[in-house]
Amino acid sequence: MRSLKKTLLLLILSATLLMANQNTSTYSQEVIVDINRALLSNDQHIVKNQTMLQNFYQQRQNRALWLTENWRIKGSKVMHLLEYIKRDLTLNPHGYIRKKGQILTKNLEQRHTQEGLISLEVQLTSLYYEFLHHTVYGEIDWNGFEAELENLKRTTAVDYNWVKYPLKFDIISLMSQEDITQTLHNITPKGYGYQKLINSLRELYVVKWKGGWNRLPPFKSIKKGYAGPIVKQLRERLKFSKDYRWCKNSSNGTKFDTCLEKAVKRFQRRHGLTEDGVVGKGTQQVLNIPVEQKINKVLLNMDRIKWLPRIRAERYINVNIPEYMLHYFEYGQEVQKLRVIVGDKKHPTPVFSNEISYITLNPYWKIPEGIVKREVVPAMLKDPNYIKKQGLEVHTTWEENSSIVPLNSINWNDYADGKEKFPYRLMQPPGQRNALGKIKFKFPNNFSVYLHDTPSKHLFRKKSRAFSHGCVRLSKPLSLLKTISYDPSIDLIEMNTVLAGKEKQDVILTYRIPINLIYLTAWVNENNELTFGDDVYNYDKYQHRIIK
Repeated sequence: MRSLKKTLLLLILSATLLMANQNTSTYSQEVIVDINRALLSNDQHIVKNQTMLQNFYQQRQNRALWLTENWRIKGSKVMHLLEYIKRDLTLNPHGYIRKKGQILTKNLEQRHTQEGLISLEVQLTSLYYEFLHHTVYGEIDWNGFEAELENLKRTTAVDYNWVKYPLKFDIISLMSQEDITQTLHNITPKGYGYQKLINSLRELYVVKWKGGWNRLPPFKSIKKGYAGPIVKQLRERLKFSKDYRWCKNSSNGTKFDTCLEKAVKRFQRRHGLTEDGVVGKGTQQVLNIPVEQKINKVLLNMDRIKWLPRIRAERYINVNIPEYMLHYFEYGQEVQKLRVIVGDKKHPTPVFSNEISYITLNPYWKIPEGIVKREVVPAMLKDPNYIKKQGLEVHTTWEENSSIVPLNSINWNDYADGKEKFPYRLMQPPGQRNALGKIKFKFPNNFSVYLHDTPSKHLFRKKSRAFSHGCVRLSKPLSLLKTISYDPSIDLIEMNTVLAGKEKQDVILTYRIPINLIYLTAWVNENNELTFGDDVYNYDKYQHRIIK
């Protein structure tokens, strides 16, 4: 920072000496930029976004952004821009923005003619645009990712859906704002743990700058009580990632003690592994992931956050698919956390946002046509009693009171090849066997997904919980209902009476609850620990950042 200030002072002095030899009355008005001439005088490979520059200066009536009326550089403003670029950990250290910032910092040390100052002006504006665009949108190649998903849909018949919510910032207008610090503060994400990820990213870079952690050699599974040279290497590795912490009777020797077991369990918890304290093959593989790979994963997830809705509601819900968890927030503070089950690999839960608008007690499960085609018809051809065993009903329409079609009147072979559309509607009436359980939270959408109860409670004990057909199953739906009972439409006593029976009832909420189904494979948990989740749909594999 000190050297940059010195450079700017030299530049201002240079500009002052230049004016001393000229008629200062010529420069009594704001500096006007002849943008076309400036672009011609610069190497087009150095000045990017030339169309944007022309539009920007046209909107400003060609007034300079970085030069004062007396042809002096706006030292404080330039200093802030270059310093923010220098310190931004989300930038590629070898990319255009960082390198251009370094070049312009050196250029400030030179004495400049008027033409040189205009060239500097234009290059700074181009750099500022690139930096703001990076801060708002990140570097994910969304076109490539969406093309990959479309290809997967064609080749696997799996319906992948990821809805983006780009911010409606006008970057050209942002550039004209005087206070760069305030501008960057306003456009940087505040939700989804973004700021905590920045802190974790800083710690990972410290590890990288120290040379990273050493790769452990292959070894057989070890656990508490084992003794050998590998134990000391394991302990040092876990110290590097701050998983190993001092505890009573801690040792630095070659014995696998209680302190080391706690460190292993902490590491396993942070990486979505089974917390058994045993360092087997799976844990060894994760221990040897290079720090650079973890940095890239954090950066990828931070860029994902930039395309999520900015949260302004007092109350809202986030469901993080790779974490298999639901988080309920009030006034920015998490007040409830529930285990959930999400879609399996053949029925991925879509990434999108909506609002919970009503609740259904004792719901019917109306089986989607795709499930009927892919699962029910083949099952009926194998076992004619399948529908009865599952407690399903065949109706003429989606109306719950519509006529029930006798099973012996249906020739299931007519629909075996899937070419002829099944003309009826399958439902499962309310009851203990109902796949939706006793309650569902609805946020109408094009994907036919929602939050709901389930009779399969044992699945919530699993570490990885991708078992549904796309909907989100709740471990404790009644607990969530109680949490949102501030809503005047929710009468818990009356609802419990309804839930004791089998009669369906819809409850329209007075206040809608925003819900975000997100996909973050790196986040910071409630203990401020950087945590990595299961890339259940391989989105980390298909989604790439463009190196700029």
